[in-house]
Amino acid sequence: MRFPIFGRVMRNTRKHRILNYLVLLLLQASPLVSQTASPDPYSGIREDAETSYGPDPDLLNGKKYNFTYRSAEGSPFFDVSDPALSSIRIKGKVYEGERVKFDIYNQLVVLDFTDLSGATSSIVLRDDWIDGFSIGSIPFKKFPDKNERLKFGQVVFEGRISCVYFWKKTYIPEQKDGTMSYSFSKPDREAVILLEGEACSFKNKHSLLACFPKELRGPVKSEIKSRRLRIGKASDLEMQMLMQYINQISGYEE
Repeated sequence: MRFPIFGRVMRNTRKHRILNYLVLLLLQASPLVSQTASPDPYSGIREDAETSYGPDPDLLNGKKYNFTYRSAEGSPFFDVSDPALSSIRIKGKVYEGERVKFDIYNQLVVLDFTDLSGATSSIVLRDDWIDGFSIGSIPFKKFPDKNERLKFGQVVFEGRISCVYFWKKTYIPEQKDGTMSYSFSKPDREAVILLEGEACSFKNKHSLLACFPKELRGPVKSEIKSRRLRIGKASDLEMQMLMQYINQISGYEE
């Protein structure tokens, strides 16, 4: 025998419970309440909401990621030494503490998540919805490459004159003793200066200077010399500081 009224009451009760949690969370954010309220009652709000109403459709929206490289040496992903959780911005909404990976062989943004049954799954996120993401502490956004195609690149510095790294890997077949084996290459970086809508690749000091207008080349060359920079081997921080200087050079107008 069915009890439709009872079912509606139970659903309403769950909705009221989630609404009560959200109200309490807003109260906790209030400066009048946050000084005395304990954070314990507010833990697990997202998990409780997803259990009752399902996961966020903006975040978990994409196609299943099929990993077909289990026998290969290495991986297709952007490598990070810091395995910290990442963040991603989708349609203006920021999601923190997510398990985001960047497949730089296929140029896909992949999200690992645990579904409502407790199983781990991976999906390819819709890149037309993604505003940006981080892998650990390294930020990525879409930028035009030298062929004017939008691609996700590592943000080294973003300003009037920006510096971006585009990353890729290759999949290498190799035959040994009559057996075919496969491996992924080390990550290959394309360093790019973005200026006035144009992308200019560089590998060393000379190709970097060629990316700038003549009036900038003298000051930039002097700054590279004073910092004793080897552009091809400069760290992210060293390039950030150089780009900050370049963007502050007086007398240069767009």
